[in-house]
Amino acid sequence: MLDDLHVRDCYVPIADYPHVPASATICDAISMMHSNLSEGHKYRTILVTDENQHLQGYLSLRDLTRAVGPNFLSKKAPDYKGHQPFQGISDDFTALSLIWQEGFTLKIMEEAKKPVSGVMTLIMNTISLDDPFAKCAYLLLVEDALILPVVEDEKVIGVVRLVDIFERIADTICTQKNLREASRTGDER
Repeated sequence: MLDDLHVRDCYVPIADYPHVPASATICDAISMMHSNLSEGHKYRTILVTDENQHLQGYLSLRDLTRAVGPNFLSKKAPDYKGHQPFQGISDDFTALSLIWQEGFTLKIMEEAKKPVSGVMTLIMNTISLDDPFAKCAYLLLVEDALILPVVEDEKVIGVVRLVDIFERIADTICTQKNLREASRTGDER
């Protein structure tokens, strides 16, 4: 039952999670994300740490793809909810795509040299090992976040990912559905 689960039952230890320093380039982060995805990992985010290994934020596929886009798609500052205000978008998106297409490879390679610190999503809340599963789900949804850091003794020891919360919820729903269907089948005999 989900009511009996706690963070300790569903978190990913920090040592098992991909991370880069805030000074790493977007290219470094894209390379790491590509490697993770190619190897079939479920990691759709990369943690960003400072020089003392303190968690600063994370990078999502959207953050990294947007980071190499044209300047009119850039966000003004890292945002804890992943909302990036755009600048200069016209109603004619097809015209903008044609402008963006000119020298596309050269432009994305130039953007990829910038540090990840300018494009990461900031993390605002943390959870502890003893927090209930429902609190994780609630915070992830309210914050529109993909991960929540797990902190013990003021040190980040892991993360809870939205994908893991979803899998636990889906398993519960599917199990209950199968039980109901089996019960109905048994009743019909």
